Amino acid sequence: MAVGKLEADVIVIGGGASGITAAVAAAEKDAGVLLIEKGGATGGAANMGMGFFAVGSEYQKNQMIDLSLEDAFRFFMEYTHWRSDARLVRRYFGQSADTIRWIESKGIHFLGAYKYFTQSKQTWHVVKTQGSNAPAERAASNMFRALTERAVELGVDIRYQTQATKILLKDGRVYGVKLKTQDGQELEAECGSLIVATGGFGDNPKMIQEYMGYEWGKDLHSFRIPGVVGEGLKMMWEAGAGKSEPVMELTYTTPGVTDVYKTLSETMRQPNLMVNMDGQRFINEEIMNNTVFTGNAISRQKRRTAFTIIDDSILDHYRKAGLDYITFHHNIHNVDKWESELKSYLSGEKAEESGLSMLHNEDQKQPTHLFEAGSLKELCEAAGIKREGLEETVKEYNDAATIGEDSLFFKKRQFLRPLGGGKLYAAQHFPAGYGSLGGVMVNDELKVLTPEGESIPGLYSCGTDACGIFGDSYCFYLPGNTMGFAINSGRMAGVNAVSCLDTEE
Repeated sequence: MAVGKLEADVIVIGGGASGITAAVAAAEKDAGVLLIEKGGATGGAANMGMGFFAVGSEYQKNQMIDLSLEDAFRFFMEYTHWRSDARLVRRYFGQSADTIRWIESKGIHFLGAYKYFTQSKQTWHVVKTQGSNAPAERAASNMFRALTERAVELGVDIRYQTQATKILLKDGRVYGVKLKTQDGQELEAECGSLIVATGGFGDNPKMIQEYMGYEWGKDLHSFRIPGVVGEGLKMMWEAGAGKSEPVMELTYTTPGVTDVYKTLSETMRQPNLMVNMDGQRFINEEIMNNTVFTGNAISRQKRRTAFTIIDDSILDHYRKAGLDYITFHHNIHNVDKWESELKSYLSGEKAEESGLSMLHNEDQKQPTHLFEAGSLKELCEAAGIKREGLEETVKEYNDAATIGEDSLFFKKRQFLRPLGGGKLYAAQHFPAGYGSLGGVMVNDELKVLTPEGESIPGLYSCGTDACGIFGDSYCFYLPGNTMGFAINSGRMAGVNAVSCLDTEE
């Protein structure tokens, strides 16, 4: 081999959830695989996760979960109004149970299949941490460590601190990629098939504004996964790939609080009174535990922001009865740490980062987004809420709580709790998300397509770059789908990239 040249049957760009999976899947088909990762580790942001989607798994059968492949497929397609690729969804869902077995063959075990919130289905297969039967943040890192060990065992050539800069084509077919190492050395790597799995553009505010219309840090406070800046999409577009409309797995957040001060955050995410800048209600707060729906609703409000409000009487209720909504992820059941966390937050103390808080990429010494006040007037002045609107809303809401009937949005009686006892507390929420989704056109074999729908020979994509299956809103009713698509699409792309090596495109 000439100096500055590399060769492989299959090259994978990106070593995140989908990339490392694609590399292992291709290598298990006896292909020579080169994995290019510009960072220093595999798994990417998925290391912060806990598990992924599957339907029809042995765990679900053992837990007597009544959800068939057909039921899940129909539900998903109706949820997305058939705006997603039905063939791709069907392949992904149909493979998902076997992917659980495939991951287990690498020495990984699962705690079982879980919901993310009360109304969701039990499709989230949470990875077991060795020596523990309790759910744990970053549990998925064990899975990616095992996949990396398997890749090394299979002889995958993993090049860390190396960046792909250009896809190479000859007569319309991909034959390689240009690379640059950390020390500036430029290389060319030739291949029979190329898989791009670079994770979208969640760390690129310019692309977020251009393609989604949000100004990061102002009306969007999404996770910033370091280095995920969209270069893979740009390389594929430059190579002739068609663009799909990028979206975001939209949720909502309280900057500086969510994932940091977990008791404060979870308490203010209960079905409490929620208002916009004008002091008006705009949702039935029962949907608070579906963070996608809540994020969608907040994004329609003035300045794309909203506030949940409680008082000491509601805190007393939570002290006696516990919280209404318990998330499996944060597992906060009570308000025992409310006072200590509130004191820490309002005094500006630096909180220890852990888990998902490390991905917010925001200075905790930012404007206050959680307020304590002695009156509605004081609260409005501090938070910037229109006083006349909030006073009218609180009166209407308290009247509804008194008679046990919400004539505006039909909120259940059990969640109608009047304000009027002691201090008031408000949390300011903004749209958030886990990064971009989609951007390049693919078919159900993960082949990258031109704008006219023709495949580009030798070019595949998987994971976030190719994840256009959600329509306009992530389907939180079937939790685990982002990582589930990443792993399953990576596995499919790896196998398909090998199968095409000896065929004519």
